[in-house]
Amino acid sequence: MGNQKIVKTKIKQTRSRSPEKKAKQFERILDAGKQLFQQKGREGFSLRGLAKMLNMNQNNVYNYVESKRELWVCIRKKFYEQYRNENKVVIKNHEGSTVDLLLDLFDHFFKFAEEDYGAFTMMHIIPSPPSDKIGPFEKQYKPFNFLDGTTRVIKEAINEGEIKENNAALLSFFMFSLILGATIVENTMRSFEENINYKGTEADEKIQFGTQPFTSKEFRKYVLRKIQLGLTDPNLIVDESDYK
Repeated sequence: MGNQKIVKTKIKQTRSRSPEKKAKQFERILDAGKQLFQQKGREGFSLRGLAKMLNMNQNNVYNYVESKRELWVCIRKKFYEQYRNENKVVIKNHEGSTVDLLLDLFDHFFKFAEEDYGAFTMMHIIPSPPSDKIGPFEKQYKPFNFLDGTTRVIKEAINEGEIKENNAALLSFFMFSLILGATIVENTMRSFEENINYKGTEADEKIQFGTQPFTSKEFRKYVLRKIQLGLTDPNLIVDESDYK
C-alpha cells in the first residue's frame, strides 16, 4: 500500500452555453438549414451536410434538432410567424376598402418572397421530409391556417357588397393558387433581370421568362390589377352551378 501511486484525475470543467448563446446558435442552424434545403432539396439535404456547413460536430446538431424533419418544421414555423406578424402590420396600417386590403395582403405575399425566396420556398414549395416518429417541435406545432385569414377578409368584403360571389373559401383558395404561381413566375423573371450574363439555350424552357417585353415589377402590378377587376366585376361571377 505504501508504494502504490495515487493517480489524480483532472476533471475538465465545461461551461454550459447561456440561453442567449443557445438561441443564437439555433438561429444559425435555422438559417443555414433554410439555405441548404433550398440548394439540395428535401432528398439531398442531410444533417451531416448541415453540420459541415456550420463547422459543427454532427452530434452537437442533434442537441438542437432530432431529425431533418424536425428542422424543416422549425424553419417553417419561424417564417410563418414572421409572415403573420408582417401581415398584422399591413392590416393595422391599412386605410381603404376591404378589397384594397386584400390587394395589400397579396402584394405583401409577393414582397415576402422577393425579400427572402428561401423562406418562401420552405413555406410553400419544399415538402416535408419523411420520418418514422414525431419529434418534440412537431408535437407542439400549432398550424397557422393563413388561408382562413384570407377567407375571413373575403367574407367581410362579401358582406359589405364589394365582392358579389358567395363562396369565400373557394375564392380564397383560387386567389392563393393564382398568387402562388405568379410569385414563382415573378421570381424566375427577376433572376434573369439580376443575372444579365446568363447564357441560356432554347432547351432551357425558363429562358422565355427573361425575354418578355415587360419587367417582373410590371408583371406583379398586372396580376394585382387583374385580381382587383376579377373580384369586383359582377360580370365575372362564377355561379355554383358552373362547377357543381
